[in-house]
Amino acid sequence: MLAPTILLETSIAQLTTLASFLAEQMGTAVEQEERAVEARACKELLLSISVLLPKLHAAKYVLPEVADQSGEGPTEAEEHT
Repeated sequence: MLAPTILLETSIAQLTTLASFLAEQMGTAVEQEERAVEARACKELLLSISVLLPKLHAAKYVLPEVADQSGEGPTEAEEHT
């Protein structure tokens, strides 16, 4: 089983790659009228990914090990008080 942090990081990286690919495909599809349906599908997918990615980034900071590494989690002294 993957650790939640690794799963989030992997998902973010894969969705970012997918978004780049879709943006490129959408650009070429718009130029060709017969691919208008594909362009519309790419646009919808990009919209969904653009909503999902910020939520995944935010979810990283809910996980204790990520928050602690970024300095946003409680310090060791704070945990013992």
